[in-house]
Amino acid sequence: MQPKHQRFVDEYIIDQNATRAAIAAGYSERTATSQGSRLLTKVKVQQAIEERQNQISQSLQITASDKRERLWAIATFNTETIEDPHGEMRMRDPRAATSAIAELNKMDGAYVQAGSEQTQVTFIQNFGDDWHETPLLVSEQDM
Repeated sequence: MQPKHQRFVDEYIIDQNATRAAIAAGYSERTATSQGSRLLTKVKVQQAIEERQNQISQSLQITASDKRERLWAIATFNTETIEDPHGEMRMRDPRAATSAIAELNKMDGAYVQAGSEQTQVTFIQNFGDDWHETPLLVSEQDM
């Protein structure tokens, strides 16, 4: 791997910001966004990032289960209702909770890119003793 690419990997590991990592690796600020994006598509760079992340996880002895547990703690803490300085009741930090839940979804493979979401809606039709559930898939665009 080229030294500039290795430097990109080292910097990318810090905060997973490809633009900042490209600048730190020596690419110009003007082209850093496109260079960072391009570097992330290179197989050797992807492998180096994954290898480095695995090394860090092993040295810290962090398991996927530990990460899930921490993310769930973040999500539940930030959805608690508190009183703000004006006496209004609000969630601690809905954005942090949403981000933690999104990361959990990614870890579990339940993450769907925007624009391709499908929500399953179940209609229960009750006609006396004769009822049944009718699942219906609805795209976000239809809602």
